[in-house]
Amino acid sequence: MKALVVGASGFLGANLVRALLARGDAVRALVRATSRLQALDGLDIERVTGDLNDADSLTRACEGVRVVYQTASYYPPHTIPAASATAQAMAETRNLLTAVRRASVERLVFTSTLTTIGFPAGPGRMANEECPFVPRYPHNPYLMSKAAMEQAVLEAARDGLPAVVVNPTAFYGPYDSKPTSGTQIVMIARHLMPAYIQGDVNAIDVRDVAVGMIKAAERGRVGERYILGNWNTTQKELNALIARVAGVMAPLAPVPYPLARYGSKLGDWAFRTILRRPAPVPGFFVEMLRHMQNYDCSKAIRELDYPRNPVEHAIRDALRWFRENRYLPA
Repeated sequence: MKALVVGASGFLGANLVRALLARGDAVRALVRATSRLQALDGLDIERVTGDLNDADSLTRACEGVRVVYQTASYYPPHTIPAASATAQAMAETRNLLTAVRRASVERLVFTSTLTTIGFPAGPGRMANEECPFVPRYPHNPYLMSKAAMEQAVLEAARDGLPAVVVNPTAFYGPYDSKPTSGTQIVMIARHLMPAYIQGDVNAIDVRDVAVGMIKAAERGRVGERYILGNWNTTQKELNALIARVAGVMAPLAPVPYPLARYGSKLGDWAFRTILRRPAPVPGFFVEMLRHMQNYDCSKAIRELDYPRNPVEHAIRDALRWFRENRYLPA
């Protein structure tokens, strides 16, 4: 079977490509002309250049494949108006959906995010796929654009497009070349994270997410979303695990969320008005953490039967990869 991975050079995409190759699938990898291809070195794949803003390149990339995996949906580059972010996200999503329709693809697996999962109705409950998105911060470009993209895909599925949505939780592991979630691992290993923002989190090995996406293509019900997660914990416990595996001291100082949010807003303003450049930790990212919670993954476990390996293994393999690629001292 031939599959197209959109965003194949990214963290999730690179692990998905490897999972597809391991089961004998032919893989077409869509990458941008400016993409770093370090994570795809040595793989027997067909590379094609394209962009979600280039409808023609998407149409060509989708031709002749049975399954399309979207792992590179829009992410705001910095703090911008939510309306601008949503407009850009929707343009890219419409291009992808049009290309999938034209190519008569058998299945689209669209990677959304955990923040589109809403909050449970009562105390003591965990969030699941039935919890509707309710933004606590309607001016947040990340939250609003991600919710709009997911809704567009689900609406297309109701109109007959064979699409399934997956909502991975916080994933860790090798080939995080940017890095993304691996920034947390690198900072702790380098003793650069003395404090952390309090809150709940669910963590999973990125390779388990990749297998879950393949299972979603095979078994997932069209028009459904599936939370791909594993370990419900807290930021404090996750940081402690990372530190233990890295052999360093864990971050000690918890920062209350309200203080972190207001500090990030002040940082946005200072960088924008004084330094004339985006803040390194944008305010919208800190607000995104408020939407993270513990999740009930039983629907995806039951219907997709994806693996859930210990997160410790993912962190250990991530550290090894970062050292081998000189993000960390050997």
